[in-house]
Parts: sequence; C-alpha cells; structure tokens
Amino acid sequence: IVHATLPEGVRLQVMRWENHINVLIDMQQTQDGQDGHCGNFNGNTADDSHDQVVARLGNSVPQSECMFRNYLQPKPGKQLTLDDCPEDKRSSAEAACKQVQPDMDEDILAGCAFDVCFADQHYAQQDGIY
Repeated sequence: IVHATLPEGVRLQVMRWENHINVLIDMQQTQDGQDGHCGNFNGNTADDSHDQVVARLGNSVPQSECMFRNYLQPKPGKQLTLDDCPEDKRSSAEAACKQVQPDMDEDILAGCAFDVCFADQHYAQQDGIY
C-alpha cells in the first residue's frame, strides 16, 4: 500500500493488486463544494448514483484536467449496471460481499456486487476493506 499526503488535507491510499489498482481518497469537504465519481459530498447518498453524477459532470475527465500523460477518450456505448448481472450470479455476488462485511449499507453492497459480478470473486474481499 502506498500512502500520500497532499495539500489541503488530502490523503491517498493506493492499493496495488495483480491486474488493477484501488485508490482511497480521504479529504475534507471543500468550502465551495465538490463533485466527482463518488458523489458530491453533501451527505445525501440518494443523489450520488452513477446516472446522477454523469448528468452533473459528464462521463469523463476533460482532457484539460487529465493528470496522465496519455488521454484516452471514453468510448460511447451502454454502461453496464447491476441490473445487467444475471439474477443467480447477482445473488451469489451479494452473498459473497455480505460474508466479507455483513453490515454493508445498500450502496456499498451494490458496488461490491457489481465488482464481483462483472470482474471476479476476489473483489468482495477487496471491497470489504473499506
């Protein structure tokens, strides 16, 4: 795990896995407000769904704000949702997530089940870290 402390009290925790990375960002709410992939930090998870975030911000980081050397334009197409997961696979994904962290709230459970359904079983353990 790589830890980084940035200006304005922002802390990063980067977890490197075999085929991907997970990043945990810890920060205080900014005075002027903020919005991003995980929501708008207003304490209301009901307005932080994927569709609502995309409606507010669009579906990608503008090239002018990209921190990486190479900018990849997002490809149009259907965005998978948990509803696209077959019911039997979804049930077993939710069970795997609950086994790791029985008290997951509904939003975390849905994200974990999505990861397990479309990626792999080991994501249940990783999602349970948070």
